[in-house]
Amino acid sequence: MQSKKEIEKYVASKYVVDNLIFDDLIVGVGTGTTVNIFIELLSEKVNTDDLSIVCVPSSIETKLLLTQKGLTVSDIIENSEVDIYVDGADIVTENYDLIKGGGGAMTMEKILASSAHEFIVIIDSEKYPKELLSHPVPVEIIPLAVNTVIKPLFELGGELKLRYGTGKIGPIISDNGNVLGDVVFREEYNPKNMEKAINNIPGIIENGLFPEKADKIVIGIDNSVNYIETERIRKNK
Repeated sequence: MQSKKEIEKYVASKYVVDNLIFDDLIVGVGTGTTVNIFIELLSEKVNTDDLSIVCVPSSIETKLLLTQKGLTVSDIIENSEVDIYVDGADIVTENYDLIKGGGGAMTMEKILASSAHEFIVIIDSEKYPKELLSHPVPVEIIPLAVNTVIKPLFELGGELKLRYGTGKIGPIISDNGNVLGDVVFREEYNPKNMEKAINNIPGIIENGLFPEKADKIVIGIDNSVNYIETERIRKNK
């Protein structure tokens, strides 16, 4: 039996596949458990409707799954722009700012999000609305700079905690060969300013703050969805 969260991820993913996927699209594809459901449904639609879809993955894990499902896979070198980018999020605030990077792929995720004509976010109801302080901010750090970034992050109000896993000694390493960590903040902050401030620290490649970047947010709520076109979309109309 599926959990409430799994059902909500499914209905949100299905809404995107049924309503926002068309023929001849270049689709950037994110990383994570919600995206895995999206990939499964996308594969079914491509096969059923005989669609021509090119997928640009944000991680090795996503590339492997796309290939296993028989979808056409390219990369950001061959496709410097994508029509849409579909991904999940760790949390979404009431202002539609995101924290992403729980899967450690935020650098490529942000590159794809910035190169997309539309950035579509799929989440379950537990992830919206959330306060920024409810979730740490993932960071990707050059290995030799791990110790040097601790002090400047602390001066910004954050405490760096490196990620550790199983199967190897030492911190978790990203697809790009860098160290992954999470920054826990003590006080409220402006996500737009903080995104820039973190990235200005020498040695930090990227962080998981995605302020004002989502164009459409699809939230699974029980067996239905809440479809949101963000303020950025409304301003552009």
